[in-house]
Amino acid sequence: MGFNILWDTGGKVMKRELVKIDDEFEEIGTRTIDERKRLTLGDLIKDFRRVRLYRNERGQLLIQPVVEIPASELWLFENKEALEGVKRGLKDVAEGRVSKLDLDEL
Repeated sequence: MGFNILWDTGGKVMKRELVKIDDEFEEIGTRTIDERKRLTLGDLIKDFRRVRLYRNERGQLLIQPVVEIPASELWLFENKEALEGVKRGLKDVAEGRVSKLDLDEL
């Protein structure tokens, strides 16, 4: 088990939660930690700038890439109805079920 740290908007720790992870992991390589205790992961997480770290009671570490959203957009992910509406709209656009609105006609 690891822990999940939730931050408030002021950057203070709100709470830590244990997270159970049941996925299977495949070994993908070995890296050397340098004399300043740094580990380079560049090519393994090339599309991400932030990671969440987990440690279990045996000292094993899990590095989970994460994407952050601005606090001003958090409401959308907390409002299930609004989020589903956005998803429906994106699906409609992808499937060609939309047309341009002529603002001059309003």
